[in-house]
Amino acid sequence: MLAAPGLLLLIMLALQACDSAGPGGTLHSDSAGVAVATAIEPVWEPGDGWTVEDEPLVEIGTAFGASEYQLDGVVGIVRLSNGHIVVGERFSGELRGYDREGVFLWRSAGSGDGPGEHRRMLSLHPLAGDSLITFDLAQNRIQLFAPGGEFVRSLRIEAPWPGFSPGSPIGVAGHQLILAFADYNEIPEGVVRWPLRRLATLSLQDGSATTLLDVPGEEQFVERFEEGVLYQGYEFGKGPIFAGDGGRLAVADTEAYVVRWISTGNGSTTRILRQDEPIRPVTSVHVEAWLDQMAEQNMMYNNYTQAEADARRPEWRDRPRAETLPVLRSLHLDAEGNLWVERYFGPGVEPSPFEVYAPDGTWLGSVSMPAGLDRGALAPHLEIGGDYLLGVWRDAQGVETVRLYRLDKS
Repeated sequence: MLAAPGLLLLIMLALQACDSAGPGGTLHSDSAGVAVATAIEPVWEPGDGWTVEDEPLVEIGTAFGASEYQLDGVVGIVRLSNGHIVVGERFSGELRGYDREGVFLWRSAGSGDGPGEHRRMLSLHPLAGDSLITFDLAQNRIQLFAPGGEFVRSLRIEAPWPGFSPGSPIGVAGHQLILAFADYNEIPEGVVRWPLRRLATLSLQDGSATTLLDVPGEEQFVERFEEGVLYQGYEFGKGPIFAGDGGRLAVADTEAYVVRWISTGNGSTTRILRQDEPIRPVTSVHVEAWLDQMAEQNMMYNNYTQAEADARRPEWRDRPRAETLPVLRSLHLDAEGNLWVERYFGPGVEPSPFEVYAPDGTWLGSVSMPAGLDRGALAPHLEIGGDYLLGVWRDAQGVETVRLYRLDKS
């Protein structure tokens, strides 16, 4: 599949610009007023750079014991200015507060349709002054809470464009929420990038939305029938990925190692980061690993026996899938404006360390994560502070724990 025309134009302009050497082999240039950083080699020498300490400073979560420490479906984690940690849960709809040592303090919200309740909490983000904001996909509404979990108010999200539906929040920019709306006006057929994603800012005062930019959606396979339409995930498919924190927004497509910094004021591109990355074909190793994964998931969630899963393998093998692997998997922005890039991993491809770039695009190096970090498709936001890392880890039995690690930059 081809990248979006606007993105291709930016890449071509970047390649035509005159490069100047930067630290660590990052080439910095300018094209049509847009700063371009081409990463060649990192600044950090082997053995140098930042590290995440082996043992967590705080760990919250248990398979047994008191219910307030049993976590199930964490969708977001926020560390408040006083060091307290707030956890948002998808299945219970609750917010839970813990002190600096991980000791339970309070719980609020819950499952339901009433004020302060959730039917499908999808995210939790911090606002200025340690206020909290959640997004409920089932009710298309955002809700604001005080730092102690007290409900403040709610606001229903209405897409101002016909045929669009609100989707995943990306981050917060001042008094605005950055959202990705999905365009369902037209339903194509075959292997397509659909639905289109419209990135917009949503006012937390009156709910008005302002368009930033449109990007192609996830690659998937769509079929039309007399009774309706079937669309399903396209294994090894490509799609857009985003990161938004502290009023900053980064956008990329997993087809190429190209990241754009986007102004949350007018949607313009302010900086481009690129790295030459060869496209890798999907091999039989990847396909067999994907089939093993399909079998395991169906035995775990659909109560298949091994024989039933094996019988489905020929059918799964015949499903349409991409011929090449994605390049990237996720983006994260830390508290200091550094960009953390996660290369693609999936069936037959093991996770690799996160690659870290300075705000100007200079490639600093790589940071490895403690084993067990939840990197799934529905993994909660990874909060990276100036000297800490906060996320969700899973053990071999799938038990979730929220962990705070020290990030050592010495």
